[in-house]
Amino acid sequence: MNSMIRFMLYSNEVDLEGIVLTSSTYHFAGNEKKGIEPYRWTGTEWIYDFIDKYEQVYSNLKIHADGYPAPDYLRNKTKIGNITNVGAMEKKTEGSRFLKKLFLDNDPRKLYVQTWGGTNTTARALKSIEEEYKNTERWKEIQKTINQKLVIYIILDQDDSYKNYIAKKWPEIQIINDRSNFWHFAYAWKLHSPEVNRFLQGDWLYKNIKNNHGPLMEEYALMGDGNYIEGELFEEQRGTDKYLEKNPQYNRYDFISEGDSPSFLYLVKNGLRSMEDPTYGGWGGRFSVVNENLWKNDVLDYNPHSKRYEAEYTLMRWFDDLQRDFAARADWSVTDSYEKANHHPEISVKEGIDLKADPGETITLHAVAEDPDDDHLSFNWWHYAEADSYREAKTEKNKKVYNRNSGLLFSITREVKEDEIIDNIELQNEETKTVSFTVPKGAESGDTIHIIGEVIDDGEIKLKDYQRVIITVR
Repeated sequence: MNSMIRFMLYSNEVDLEGIVLTSSTYHFAGNEKKGIEPYRWTGTEWIYDFIDKYEQVYSNLKIHADGYPAPDYLRNKTKIGNITNVGAMEKKTEGSRFLKKLFLDNDPRKLYVQTWGGTNTTARALKSIEEEYKNTERWKEIQKTINQKLVIYIILDQDDSYKNYIAKKWPEIQIINDRSNFWHFAYAWKLHSPEVNRFLQGDWLYKNIKNNHGPLMEEYALMGDGNYIEGELFEEQRGTDKYLEKNPQYNRYDFISEGDSPSFLYLVKNGLRSMEDPTYGGWGGRFSVVNENLWKNDVLDYNPHSKRYEAEYTLMRWFDDLQRDFAARADWSVTDSYEKANHHPEISVKEGIDLKADPGETITLHAVAEDPDDDHLSFNWWHYAEADSYREAKTEKNKKVYNRNSGLLFSITREVKEDEIIDNIELQNEETKTVSFTVPKGAESGDTIHIIGEVIDDGEIKLKDYQRVIITVR
């Protein structure tokens, strides 16, 4: 539910094709005729209630950014899928028929299927396509089109329909599989070092997200906020005082969870270029290549706070930026004048974003930036060493070690050796518009180096834009 609220504030960043309610191992509607009891089922009306609240702030949101979908468009694109049980896919539903039609349309663009629950409704749609076309002359053409079209971003395998059907019958569909890191923007956030949690604390969230931010943000659930969700288990009613009494590690209005948000944050075009390649890393985390159609987030980034390599830091490193960006959009929802709110600066790099260089060559990059609010701008450049293929070659041995532990639910980590190089490129003048650095002499032909340029405004809630530059060694 919290992820849906954030998504509504980011719905201008994508071309939304549909919202399909599905089941998962954590919630399903049940089937009285078959003797299946509902489990943690909160009904289907909450999505429409959220759209009603979105409608109340829609006129403000579209003042601040183009592309917000009309409330009636959202209503018309919301469907009920396979919800009766975990992995239920035997029946064709409104949602599965809708997805089938979408998968077969003539739009040549990638279609991102953001899977927040089970994959069962998606599997039912694909099975319906298989049943209709498998014994026809068009079958190979249909398979090829869908394999090239779909990208399924899975937040945990919340039923067996991906493993038992999609992976077997449609093995060439592209899959981005987040099996662990999403937990750290969910119920595992208290495991972090405090430096990455400062905008997940109750005092900041209440002031900047929930309080006086309109009817949609009033629905955003925080610890001990009085929110009671019909159908939820009593022991999971985190809005109650009773929950706070039993869980004293939380303060009132602390963050609860947005475990599904990395799936759409991955799609935000913020200059980090993560949509080009899941191995680059960005607001949805960073992933390793399992094969040409499958990526998993078991790669490690160095966390300077814990001084460890951690898979979850590929997501956690963006938390401050994510939360400030969210707060700005929460402000948009209650601000009826463009001049009274903060908006994103924009950065580009004069030399371009894909460069070639020789080993030992010195590179200079010039940032060009502007701000729609005429705010003062600051600059920062950094080397995303873990995303480099140059670095990757030097850590392959360690990668094999930590992958043996990739079954851990919450965390994949590795201690840093004393003599290990954390960053082997020194940037000159990294807090100015112009940065210089030297390509390592040991870099080999085809190696890549990732440099991130950032621009930050000086608004009350500071907003940031990025530009990733990738240098390929000749």
